[in-house]
Amino acid sequence: MARGYARGTRLPWHRPVAFRDPNGCFVPPAVSLRALPGDYVIARFPAGTDTGSLLPDLLRSAGLVSVTRTDREVSIVCDAALAPPGAEVDGEWRALYADGAIPFGLTGVVASLVDPLAAIGCPVFVVSTFDGDVLMTPGDRHADAVGALRAAGHTIAAATDHG
Repeated sequence: MARGYARGTRLPWHRPVAFRDPNGCFVPPAVSLRALPGDYVIARFPAGTDTGSLLPDLLRSAGLVSVTRTDREVSIVCDAALAPPGAEVDGEWRALYADGAIPFGLTGVVASLVDPLAAIGCPVFVVSTFDGDVLMTPGDRHADAVGALRAAGHTIAAATDHG
């Protein structure tokens, strides 16, 4: 059951939603972002690697943690101080969280965040959750990314210690 709805119920946020101007042209949504404190890494293990022993410590941390497994790899996003030993690690990255629940049917949200960064040649890594999206940029390009996002109409609140 998702948010009080019975299994199989068509949830209201699954309806496609797009923003259009009076001429019918797509208008990217403006997104409120909140900077997450700290620096993060993106770690990769080959598929089949037993990462179970790493999870308890990672999940006890107060910061962002994301673990994704596919048939090709296990990717872990976590605080740089918790970078898993033995992993291929990229970082340091900074994170911006799209505040508030984003309806699943809302189109163009990630594109509206990634497009301004592509325009300035800033790499990006996106982690999606049930409630929102985390936009990650290399630490040395973070100020440029924030400027580009603000210029595109997004708002960005400063990091807090509470995440």
